[in-house]
Order: sequence, then C-alpha cells, then structure tokens
Amino acid sequence: MMALAAQRSDWTMPALEPVLGRRITILGSTGSIGVSTLSVIEHARALHGADALPVEALTAGSNVDVLIAQALAVRPKIAVIADEGKLALLEQGLNGSGIQTAAGRAAVIEAASRPSEVVMVAIMGAAAIEPALAAIARGATVALANKECVV
Repeated sequence: MMALAAQRSDWTMPALEPVLGRRITILGSTGSIGVSTLSVIEHARALHGADALPVEALTAGSNVDVLIAQALAVRPKIAVIADEGKLALLEQGLNGSGIQTAAGRAAVIEAASRPSEVVMVAIMGAAAIEPALAAIARGATVALANKECVV
C-alpha cells in the first residue's frame, strides 16, 4: 500500500520575525499554564535566539523561589509577587540582576498595564479579573486561561 501526502505548492510559511519580537507578560507564571508558557518561550529562544519573545513581566501568587528561578532564566523587566510578605525574599533572590521587583495586588495589576503586546492571564479565580481588564483596556492581546474572566 502506498502512502499519500498532501502537498500545497502555493503556500509559504509567513515570516516569524514579527511574532518573535512581541513582548509578553505572564500573570501567574509559577502555575502549570505559566510554566507551559515559559517552556514555549524557552523553545522559541533555543531555535531563534535569546531575543525571541522578550518577557516584560512575570507575576506569581506566593511561590517566590520558582518566580526567582524563572526571572533569572527569562530576564523580564519586572518580577511581581502578590504576597507582600515575600517581597524581601524576591528582592534578595534577584539582587544584582537588574530585574525590578514589586509586591501586592496593585503591583500585579500594574504589571498587566506595562507595555507588552501579549498578556497571558494564568492566575486562578477572581483575582485575575482586574489584571485582565487592565491588559484589555490598554489594547493588549490577552490569552485567558481562566474561566472567571469569561463569565
């Protein structure tokens, strides 16, 4: 039996440069969706160079150790921890890296308001609504991994 393959001679892959240059913010980077998003970024960088998919901001709820490791790996402009009690640990972990730090709910909303073309909203529950609205209000492309924002 002979295998058949479909061929399209009139199609060419579009240029990736415009996509690879888009700045990304990841809200909820330490959860499973955030980790998967960072994995995609790491693969893109391995294939297309360290400048592919630059990260504007990473936020996490309370998992400061993972946030520090992520920030050191992808070099966002800012790393935000929602749990204000963990700001000192975040600052200590990123000391000397040039990465800005902040903490609290207002800082998460501000991270969503920063200049990036794409905002991945991977925060669980109703806590994602205000940051998602902030990203929408400024015209970002918003990727929702949260049903509360839709309802």
